[in-house]
Amino acid sequence: MQAAPQLWPWFDRLTTNETETLSAGTCPALDLWLYSDGARFFVMAARSLPLFPLQTVLFPKGTLPLQIFEERYKLMLQHCLNADSKFGVVLIKSGPEVGGPATTYNVGTVAKIVQVSPVREGRIFISVYGLERFEISGLKQVDPYMEARVEALPDTEDDPPLSSERVAGIREAAAQHVRLSLGMRAGWTRDITLPDELGDLSYHLAAVIQAPTQLKQKLLEQPSTARRLELEAQWMDSTRDPLKAQVAQRLLYKRFGRQ
Repeated sequence: MQAAPQLWPWFDRLTTNETETLSAGTCPALDLWLYSDGARFFVMAARSLPLFPLQTVLFPKGTLPLQIFEERYKLMLQHCLNADSKFGVVLIKSGPEVGGPATTYNVGTVAKIVQVSPVREGRIFISVYGLERFEISGLKQVDPYMEARVEALPDTEDDPPLSSERVAGIREAAAQHVRLSLGMRAGWTRDITLPDELGDLSYHLAAVIQAPTQLKQKLLEQPSTARRLELEAQWMDSTRDPLKAQVAQRLLYKRFGRQ
């Protein structure tokens, strides 16, 4: 069995001055990145990841159905299934979703393939589950499909954390927003189930709120749970009255529009 490469001897070769000034570097023996926030050093794994540019945003713990029909993405799918069944979903900033090259945002979500079903005309239906966020550090290739070097992007700690009263207010606003959104689709429910854990809640709301795609990308890029929840609360507050008016108009049309 091959001996594992040693990380710490490489780290110890840094001089005191280098340790004070180094902001990012690589360990040549391991697929690791060394970072500094000015006071502490920590190690994060980096990896290569095939990218699937889309006109939608996938969030951690969210699901997304996709139909694969371009040959390049069929090749990517086979590559993923032969490896760890993971690829990166990134929002397109400019360019087409089908055909030519596209420019993407730098922050995306690792997608885990959980279902594969061939359908008619050579198309393949897949369902994916969002894992963790990542940030692109550099493209490795663009042909036949994009592949990038990515780094994990965990949420930072909330400082200060949200108060229990603020969290309760956001939960109430979220439940109302979901009810209004259902009302726009002629649905209704009394009980709205929301995740208990705040990080899960922030991503759940980001996925379900009625908001432009660019705002959803901004929510994905927020560095902490608290900042994500606050931005969601601002959006829900700004859209509450317009949503109420649209639902009321829809109900009136449903009652009198066909008489």
